[in-house]
Amino acid sequence: MNFEENEQQKLLRETTIAFVRRHCPSASVRAWDRAGELPEEVYAAMAEAGLLAMMVPAAYGGIGSPIADCAVVLEEIARPSVDFATRLALIGWGSMILGDFASEEIKSEVLPKVVRGEIKLSFSLTEPGSGSDAASLQTRARRDGDDYVISGQKLYSSGAHAPKNMIVLAARTNPDAEKHAGISLFLVPNDLPGITINRLDVVGRRILGLCEVFFDEVRIPHRMLIGEENAGWKYITRHLERERIMLAANYLGNARAAVEDAIRYAGERKQFGKPIGKFQAIAHILADMATDLEAGRWMTASTAWRYDQGLPCVQQACMAKLFVSEMLIRVTTLGMQVLGGAAYTYDHDMQRYWRDARNATIGGGTSQIQRGLIARELGL
Repeated sequence: MNFEENEQQKLLRETTIAFVRRHCPSASVRAWDRAGELPEEVYAAMAEAGLLAMMVPAAYGGIGSPIADCAVVLEEIARPSVDFATRLALIGWGSMILGDFASEEIKSEVLPKVVRGEIKLSFSLTEPGSGSDAASLQTRARRDGDDYVISGQKLYSSGAHAPKNMIVLAARTNPDAEKHAGISLFLVPNDLPGITINRLDVVGRRILGLCEVFFDEVRIPHRMLIGEENAGWKYITRHLERERIMLAANYLGNARAAVEDAIRYAGERKQFGKPIGKFQAIAHILADMATDLEAGRWMTASTAWRYDQGLPCVQQACMAKLFVSEMLIRVTTLGMQVLGGAAYTYDHDMQRYWRDARNATIGGGTSQIQRGLIARELGL
């Protein structure tokens, strides 16, 4: 097993670093965080650079890159803000669902436009009454002739409000079936009559944004059903390993930024006549942060390698998501301590890393859920 980067991955990393420097300078990212905005020109630049194509199957105009290659890009583009990587990851997850299960008509119509940046994808699963118990969702899609009519509410939907966005929506199509058996997936444009989307006022993750979405008798044609009716839960779970690896890569990139910023500050900030990094108390904090980061890097790389080799990785993907998300919270909290009062101002980026990190152990499956899944894989 060799988890070191190959030449292709080194080139991807260098290219993405250059992209971030050009399109995501620190001053702009701070302004976007305050405004709650991911500018359309940045998204268009992602498409032009081929970043969206990596997430889309090759049969539909994309590249269909291995997860290890995607992880390299996600890590680098998450450094200024994890929201940039989340936007890409949503494309990846949605495209895999559509590529595997949607009709040929939908795949041929939608996915090439995703590659070109003309259509975005998001995912709406969580509801006010169903979070970790996601299969208890109550949003209903009832058949009405050649259409489905959707009613219900979704919550904490990342990027659902974005222009030209299509929502991969989980809805209950058989209320009489067991909860996992009566769910279907639909592809729903976010500008249809009857859809109301409200941005939530949240602590972090403000660039991409979290939304509540209301569906009031929203009518869509039958062809927007993804795959078979009542098979949606099987489709959702099909790509959970890929999702968790992507999330680990996102968090790893933001953790790298936090650690590097803390080390830089500790070398510049002087107290008692010398840089604070020369004091053992601070030096040991930084040593712990760097050790945590290295462990997360290898855990993410090894899990991505297993996935690309076609090896079982349910347990490893859960472990990677669990460890790296909690590691991100640890290093950003310690980074706040190293920067002291400076960290508490908007003149430094550490406060944004810290705010954004708090979502990491909640979104995409809580730490408690990940531990339960790992325990199940251990036979407990």
